[in-house]
Amino acid sequence: MDAEGDDRTDMSLRRERAVIAAQACQTCRKNPNVTSKDPSVVSVDGSVLSAYIASLNPQTSEPGDCLLLNSSVHRKDKTMVYILQTLQRLENKFDTLYVSKPSTPGSNVDWGAVQSGTRPPGVNGTLGASNESHVSSDSEVRPGARIGSQSSFVPDVLRTYQHLTVAHKVLLWPSIYLHILNSGIAVASDLQYVLQEGTPWFIHLELHKHPKTLPWDTDMRTYPMPSSTGEMRAGFIGLTPENVRRMSDAYFSTFNILFPILDRQMFLEDILEPVLRNGFADCDPQGCLVLLVLALGQTAIDGVYGSPISIIEGNPSGLRGGTAERPPGLNLFNEARRRMGFIMHQCTLENVQIHLLESAYYEACARHMDFWRATVAASTSCQILIKCESIDWSTPRADLIKRAYWACMLSEDMYHLELDLSQTGIHTLEDQVPLPYFHGSESNYGNPSDEKSHFQYHFLAMIALRRLVARIHESIHCSSNATAELSEDYGGPPVHVIKELARQLESWRSLLPRPLQWSDNDKTEFPNMGSASRQGTDSLFSMDQGSVPINHRDNLDIMTAQLRTQFYYARFMIYRPFVYKALHFPELMTEEDQICCALAIQSACLWPLILAPPKNKKRLVPHLFTWTQNFVGILLILRMTTENECLKKICNERVNRKDLEQTTTLMLEWIQDIKQVDGIAEWSWKMLGPLYSRHG
Repeated sequence: MDAEGDDRTDMSLRRERAVIAAQACQTCRKNPNVTSKDPSVVSVDGSVLSAYIASLNPQTSEPGDCLLLNSSVHRKDKTMVYILQTLQRLENKFDTLYVSKPSTPGSNVDWGAVQSGTRPPGVNGTLGASNESHVSSDSEVRPGARIGSQSSFVPDVLRTYQHLTVAHKVLLWPSIYLHILNSGIAVASDLQYVLQEGTPWFIHLELHKHPKTLPWDTDMRTYPMPSSTGEMRAGFIGLTPENVRRMSDAYFSTFNILFPILDRQMFLEDILEPVLRNGFADCDPQGCLVLLVLALGQTAIDGVYGSPISIIEGNPSGLRGGTAERPPGLNLFNEARRRMGFIMHQCTLENVQIHLLESAYYEACARHMDFWRATVAASTSCQILIKCESIDWSTPRADLIKRAYWACMLSEDMYHLELDLSQTGIHTLEDQVPLPYFHGSESNYGNPSDEKSHFQYHFLAMIALRRLVARIHESIHCSSNATAELSEDYGGPPVHVIKELARQLESWRSLLPRPLQWSDNDKTEFPNMGSASRQGTDSLFSMDQGSVPINHRDNLDIMTAQLRTQFYYARFMIYRPFVYKALHFPELMTEEDQICCALAIQSACLWPLILAPPKNKKRLVPHLFTWTQNFVGILLILRMTTENECLKKICNERVNRKDLEQTTTLMLEWIQDIKQVDGIAEWSWKMLGPLYSRHG
């Protein structure tokens, strides 16, 4: 047992030295005079950089040439103490974890590449509070010393661990973390708060960006309408039959294509016509539905053809219509808001639909927290409806319940995975609710001669992909999965799991209906929906569409971009651990590891959503916050492709450099544009702008 314990300790110490050596600052690496003769620094060849350790304990270090030693950030806080303690504590856990199936002998992939930074140590109290009182003296970082095992954790430290979502973990990858610190940008000091609080710190940014609700001081002139029941009903001046038809068509051709929670024919005959005939009442859910549909329809029209809210460095904003604070359709939305208080207590299908439409409008305005609250309300009502009502799933009304349920699931999964916001529990009904099969005459969204939009296929494909994305997060990136049987020889990430998830993802794509299928070589081309959907020989997506707005029928560009981008996002997440390994354990990279790393980078390039036309009509892009979070992490990784020798070599040999450059440009433009209405993007731009401008 002693021999086995010594072997395990030696192995762990070697990994610690490898991690520390990988973090050598540029000055130490480039200075030929810094050798082991200097008592404060051991040569890079010796694998241990005592200067790095000394920088973590400013009280015992002497100032010198090392950027880490001279960093005022390190002398003022113990951020690096926190991050090294986190990494070493996680390594201690991994030393005693069994992997359900051992990695293949030929693979040297490091499990730490998958799990590092999973749960950073948090701090009780407010932003910037000190962590010193929660760290025992036994956990001081000393050269050659090992941080205590899990059993030596201080309970308060364990309780204050905060969760970082997968997108945000990139910020605390050691190589990226140090690169940001050494760049000297102002927001580098904020990383200590990210480390202490985790993803909730980013939510504070969003709350600070929008401290007030949407403006309510809008007015729509009304006129009284007679009612046989005696209740007060009114009509709105300006809502002519022509305007109502135009806005309704716009909604059903855009938002309802992506999330088909309403049946067009049923809406027109059973809801819209009676409301227009009898007028709007305060306590009428049908009238509220009509107003929300019209508000989203106006948003869809202005989101394509409206004026951009700003011009940034000569480029028109992709946020069109209204202003940053007064989005299009606000007057109609406010009329709906005034009525919601009278019907919000109900748990009917109409109530669920109302909250889903409300959430769609909030997200079109980049009001992410309001979107979350509205989605929670929809999910809660939907759960009560399903649990308390006897439902015949074969009826048209039940099919609408199924659509509403799966729309709730798609939205709830997104904000939970990307912002770590709590779930309502609606996912526990997943096995009870069948998939929708779309009753009625909606195979054609317009006239009978119109081409099919295939929105049904798209919605069902997104449901299937949602399950796979959740599986990827749980199997590869979430700490809750690190509960396998204990093992003494820790050999790397679960390669068998990665290969199986990659196989499932490719199988998902190959089994798509023919109108939705594509290959990597034609990801910017039109889908195979017949000649009517094509515009000559042009591609569906391009770097620039010119000055003329493009509005494809049935929201073809946004629908196609969402599906394909979600696929490449999933593939990037599957292979991302190999990027971590290339950055931190380059000496362990095998040929297969390099291929997987290159595939991760290539999968992050030129996502259709960042191309035109989608980038020019961001109000119509679903779940804006999801893409903003991930673009930030990808841009940090792309920055390292020019800074890290191993990653640079892999990209030069295996990744199209032009794709990298174009992706960088497009994602930076996206963040710069969306920061006008997004608090997380606003902070991220303060980091990304200087990082890229200072390095060319």
